[in-house]
Amino acid sequence: MADIEGDKIINPENLKPEISEGQTAPEVNEGVETEKAQPETDKKQEKTEAKPPAKVRLPQIRKPLAIPQTKDEMAIKVEKILEEGLGDAFQRLSPIAKQEFKIKGEKTAAKISELLRSTHVKVKKILKLIIEWLKILPGINRFFLEQEAKIKTDKIIELTNRQSR
Repeated sequence: MADIEGDKIINPENLKPEISEGQTAPEVNEGVETEKAQPETDKKQEKTEAKPPAKVRLPQIRKPLAIPQTKDEMAIKVEKILEEGLGDAFQRLSPIAKQEFKIKGEKTAAKISELLRSTHVKVKKILKLIIEWLKILPGINRFFLEQEAKIKTDKIIELTNRQSR
């Protein structure tokens, strides 16, 4: 219950016993068990938990190993067709963008050569792959991009027609 002292409301739970000089205040922890009441296993757990966390060792940064992938003859020819006429646009790219463009181009060439190996060649898929790859180049007109993609697709289809004969 709360007592009123002057203008202040005093809660008996919040009162601290008065201490004369030279005495130390006894610690009062209501609802908290003392260490003596805890079993020894709990003390061991507290000791392990109380330790500062171990230093976290960060993994070393390593360069990814270049795995040599064997490219078949078709993939190499497709890459040659894809890179025709893009030298100027490629040179204007930043080094990071060049690397990204090159990797995406190699993946595109691999997908196209895989599509060409199938019995039914899907020209629309090849055209879409080339357009998506060319969209990486900044500042290129959409119509020019589509025209380049169409020309490259025609050359790739012509390449498959020559090999099937």
